[in-house]
Amino acid sequence: MCAHAVSDCDIGLVPAEDGKSGIELKWTRSTSVSRGVWLRAARFVGQLLIELPTSTWLLLDVCALTGLLCVAYRVFPPPNLEHTPHVELWQACPVFALGLVVASLVFGLYERDTIMSRSRILTRMLLSISAATTISYAIIYVVMYATVSRRVTGFTMVFFLVGTGFVRLFACWTVHQLHRGLLVVGSQTLFRSFLNAQDNGLLSEYRLVGYVTTDKSDQGDTDDEHNLGTITEYIHRLHDANVSNVVVGTDAARDPSVMDWVVPCLQQGCRVTNEAIFYEKATGQILVDEITPNWFLFADLKVHCDEHATVKRLFDLVTTIMGLCLSAPLWPLIALAVKLNDGGPVFYAQDRVGQNGQIFRLHKFRTMKPNSEDGKSLWASPNDPRTTKVGRILRRTRLDELPQLYNILVGQMSIVGPRPERPDIVRELSKKLPYYAERQLVKPGLSGWAQISFRYGASIEDSKRKLQFDLYYLKHMSFELDMMILFRTAGTFLKGAC
Repeated sequence: MCAHAVSDCDIGLVPAEDGKSGIELKWTRSTSVSRGVWLRAARFVGQLLIELPTSTWLLLDVCALTGLLCVAYRVFPPPNLEHTPHVELWQACPVFALGLVVASLVFGLYERDTIMSRSRILTRMLLSISAATTISYAIIYVVMYATVSRRVTGFTMVFFLVGTGFVRLFACWTVHQLHRGLLVVGSQTLFRSFLNAQDNGLLSEYRLVGYVTTDKSDQGDTDDEHNLGTITEYIHRLHDANVSNVVVGTDAARDPSVMDWVVPCLQQGCRVTNEAIFYEKATGQILVDEITPNWFLFADLKVHCDEHATVKRLFDLVTTIMGLCLSAPLWPLIALAVKLNDGGPVFYAQDRVGQNGQIFRLHKFRTMKPNSEDGKSLWASPNDPRTTKVGRILRRTRLDELPQLYNILVGQMSIVGPRPERPDIVRELSKKLPYYAERQLVKPGLSGWAQISFRYGASIEDSKRKLQFDLYYLKHMSFELDMMILFRTAGTFLKGAC
């Protein structure tokens, strides 16, 4: 009887040294193996979701929304109304999809930092769904002169929130519970840069195991607890340390015997990546301290591509004209508020550095007290004491930037690009930050990748962080990226608790 039971459970009697049953020991081991398989599967799915591009997330959300609308129309058949026709399914799908796409881009639902935080996921999903519903109803009622069932809308949006929200929360859980082990092959300085990135809220999905060198003659700081010796000595410990990613520094990649340890790492299932490529994909910025002049040779920058420049200029003109028309009613109200606040001038102009180092006059609604700089360029900050009461509101909503539409119209700026700086600040930062002047290869912008990814720059270190985002934009600049930045900039007016 006992033997039969053991056979059914696939458990063998094993002597136990600690007095426990051998059956219990083997059952624990089997459970541990099953849990390991489950964790690896969860880690794989989570990593796959995190690395999905924005276009794929958009496609999946649109497909989910369309499928739910089809089910809703079947569950709640639309009534026959004589005076106000009910919108057909084939009409409702593109309308609701359009509303969802616009709202999701505005509220940053597809940004990397969203998937890293449960609160951001829930908040931005609720904001996106609410805005998408509002946009869809506006199009259906005002443009199409039709109606849509509230039960259909409610059913679709509730199940969309539950379904896609669960997927995003699962991806977030895998980030924080199943950290991927990351081993750095290079110097202590490179490893410290990854530690600093984690301190700044980046690379949170990784567990920094430590760093190794490529040569015994260069052991680095042997007293450093993160120094794990040489890569050849550590290869056999990769599996035990749960290392899934190996990042190779620029100097380490020049090691003549690089393939002797890269191939064994790959054979153990590790992902081996160059430091610049890894940091760029994981953080959306370029690691300035580690790039060399060769980076500009291999980055394939398209700053002077005629086709791209033509499309970008046409996009700037169309968007600027639309922006001027839509914002025209606000201009006299803003001007009156600025004037009544302290009686000073409404507009403020100052020299800025444009494309290829050319100087131009940038225009803004005045947000600071008159003569607050006294001829000196000072760092601005969100809570700058020189800012007026009206100026704080204008800065928070970015309405003070509206006069720059004129700079865009005459071709001195673009809608999207690195923010222009004062000439003396550019000279100072160019001496202290490598490749800072190279951000002027493109026209400065009203908004940019650095502006939606980082806070106000109030120090040289902040300027360095923003430079890393600007270089990322230089390398990846495209119409798709410009549109995403533009939508996220529009979200500044609405995000509030986002």
